Amino acid sequence: MSSSSTPEHPGDEASRVALEEVEEAESLLEQHLPKAERALGERGGGGRGRRGGLITLAWGLPGFLWLGFFLVAPLVFIVLVSFWTTTSTGFDSSRWTLHNYGVLLHPFSLNNAYWENMLRSFETSVIAVAACLVFGFPVAYFLAMKVQKLQYQIALFILALAPFWTSFTTRSVAWTYPLMGSQGALNQALTWLGVSSLNHPLLDTQFSLLSVRLAMIQLYILFMVTPIFFLLAQVDRHAIEAARDLGGNWLKTFREVILPQTMPGIVIGSIFIFVLTMGEYGTVNVISQGAVSSVGTYIQNLTAGIQYPQGAAAAVMLVLVLILGVFGITRFANLREEV
Repeated sequence: MSSSSTPEHPGDEASRVALEEVEEAESLLEQHLPKAERALGERGGGGRGRRGGLITLAWGLPGFLWLGFFLVAPLVFIVLVSFWTTTSTGFDSSRWTLHNYGVLLHPFSLNNAYWENMLRSFETSVIAVAACLVFGFPVAYFLAMKVQKLQYQIALFILALAPFWTSFTTRSVAWTYPLMGSQGALNQALTWLGVSSLNHPLLDTQFSLLSVRLAMIQLYILFMVTPIFFLLAQVDRHAIEAARDLGGNWLKTFREVILPQTMPGIVIGSIFIFVLTMGEYGTVNVISQGAVSSVGTYIQNLTAGIQYPQGAAAAVMLVLVLILGVFGITRFANLREEV
């Protein structure tokens, strides 16, 4: 008899039957497991989920109420006031009009005082953001990448925070008189170097636009250093070593490894500085003593003159410009994916 007619080995037959039983059991589990999971979720986890949601709501409700009362409500009120009608004796809240916006938008030209100040403030904000990035990034890089011990990092970072231990107004006044001006420390240093003289200073830093912009860079640079420092501290050192092992020089390693991981910090710092400097009026008044105006001082003058509808309309337009500016900044990085 040929070998083809020989019956299969009993062990092989048993293995095949066992394998079929296992496959059948798996198919049954796949059919009934989702129902069991849903039942367990409905009976066991539903109550805990609802309780967790109520606890989260209780924790978040005070913050939402705070923001709603002190942030959302004033913004809504400003928008409503911007539609009030201006009268000879003040304003009429019962009659709404678009005239306040028409004064700002028609004619839309740079000869309009409001848009002149808006453009000047925008230039100042862009300069402040760029300068804070140029001067602040090396500081953050040194603290996070070159200082190895955590204790030294914290100590140096606290030292960088030292200017914020004093009030904002005090720092502005200190910047104005001892540092700036024809007799200030800056021009005296230039005189000592032989590139300027006290009678004919090289830099016009006395109540000028230059002094305002320099002061804003010094006052707001820490808003750029802080987020970049914390993100640089989280950069994977192994990725940097791998890039160097693959032949990348410092510039290429920085561009391909470090910069993408710190881009969210750059964007966050840029947003902070742009928003804060765009509507700034306190620093402008203190530093320039009224010699320089901005969109913030323009709005402040309107409200000081009890021209609330016009001032509210100007503030709403400023908020819209800020929203467009923030949207433009966020286009440089996808914060949702990179943070």
